[in-house]
Amino acid sequence: MLRTFPRVLMMDCTYKTNKYKFPLLQIVGVTSTEMTFCAAFAFMECEKTENYTWVLEKLKGMMDPNALPSVIVTDRELALMNAITNVFPHATNLLCRWHIGKNVLAKCRKMFDDKIWEEFICSWGLVVLLATVRGVALCFEA
Repeated sequence: MLRTFPRVLMMDCTYKTNKYKFPLLQIVGVTSTEMTFCAAFAFMECEKTENYTWVLEKLKGMMDPNALPSVIVTDRELALMNAITNVFPHATNLLCRWHIGKNVLAKCRKMFDDKIWEEFICSWGLVVLLATVRGVALCFEA
């Protein structure tokens, strides 16, 4: 599947889910019909750029050199983002919408009273779903 659909990959770690307490990096691919598949898993001793680089180099070695990822989606794990830049320099690294949403909920809730919060979170949902063309948000009025 990875050789057939190499263009979009999503990467994230889970923590303390095994008896050795090692982070587990999961790499998921996306097909042309927007279905996902597991591309790779790797237990890592720690989350340093060197560890991520080693995993990504092994992944790259399984791929066709003429068909490498053009988009990689991650949370804001800086060591992973640095490794992606080193191993896949032509790929665009995007931040995961789910992780951004979790941060908005965690960081912004205390700034609003209940009524304003509901308005804010509805507006935030609309912003997230806006269509973009060449990086410019398009807002369609009813």
